Amino acid sequence: MNISKNNFGAPAPATILAGRGVVKESALDRFSAINRLRLANLRTPIERADRLSRLIPGAPQLYIKRDDLTGYFGGGNKLRKLEYTMADAQARGATTVITTGSVTSNLARTAALVARRLGLKCVLVLNGGDPKEARANARIAELLGVEVHAVTTRAERDQKMDELAATLSRRGELVYKIPLGASNAVGSFGMVAAMEEIGLQQLELAEQFDAVVFATSSGGTQAGLEAGKRLFGYDNLRILGISADDPADSIGESVRRALDPMLVRLGLPNRAEHEELLIDDRFVGPGYGVASAESAEASRLFAEVEGVLLDPVYTSKAAAGLIAYCRAGVFKSTDRVLFWHTGGLMTLL
Repeated sequence: MNISKNNFGAPAPATILAGRGVVKESALDRFSAINRLRLANLRTPIERADRLSRLIPGAPQLYIKRDDLTGYFGGGNKLRKLEYTMADAQARGATTVITTGSVTSNLARTAALVARRLGLKCVLVLNGGDPKEARANARIAELLGVEVHAVTTRAERDQKMDELAATLSRRGELVYKIPLGASNAVGSFGMVAAMEEIGLQQLELAEQFDAVVFATSSGGTQAGLEAGKRLFGYDNLRILGISADDPADSIGESVRRALDPMLVRLGLPNRAEHEELLIDDRFVGPGYGVASAESAEASRLFAEVEGVLLDPVYTSKAAAGLIAYCRAGVFKSTDRVLFWHTGGLMTLL
């Protein structure tokens, strides 16, 4: 039997990581061959949240995956995605990367930091007000000397990126465009690698998670987790995405746009069907980045009980969903549920 080398240096049998049969082993080989840069501080810890479990009626055994500790000023899970998108950019000989998001975008800030680390130029297209109003992000962009272009609406972002890419190309730059959230069939492989990491940590903990709860928006995080679930054989794991902004159907389409070509690339059978994707849009509240009563309560509980800070855009909405599920009896008391903290703490500043 072939022994695969995992991402952390220790050999692991392919059957442990990849589930059953020749098809899965072949898929694992394909995954291992995808270009990747090592940027993040991995493996991020998994911490028990026993005090939170005791405080919330109906709570199962709760754990927190601390991707707020990946590095690059709270790059969170965006840094995982950039390990693949930036590797692809380098392989294509890029000299400039362009990406987009809101003025408080974690991906945009982290992409700018990584680009400078790799000797690349970086251009950001941001919407949602004056970029200088996002104090932390604006200051980092200023220190890095990256170009920032403001647009009024989400709908204008892609067009502006295309215009800037065309202009830069005429000047001789080799431009690589990173989509919103790096949530395409390249960046989303960062969360497949994260599922590999989870598999190894489960072995160390001697625990098997029954569900993962996380914030979903541009779709890449969920696409990567779903691909990882299939690649590593976690057939019974519930992957529960809590929307931070858009309706569930819209996010589901974004997830499938990334996930289906990932499954093809891995040689895994079947496309993701609509009913397979679990997305809950009941906790968006007043809107993107605007706190609700439920998300404010979640932030307070995580901070006061576990000493864990949540951001107002993503993780607080996901935590609101988690708490509501506990109170509604969605989980059994014996279930082991992992809350994936995806970072984003710079939006607190």
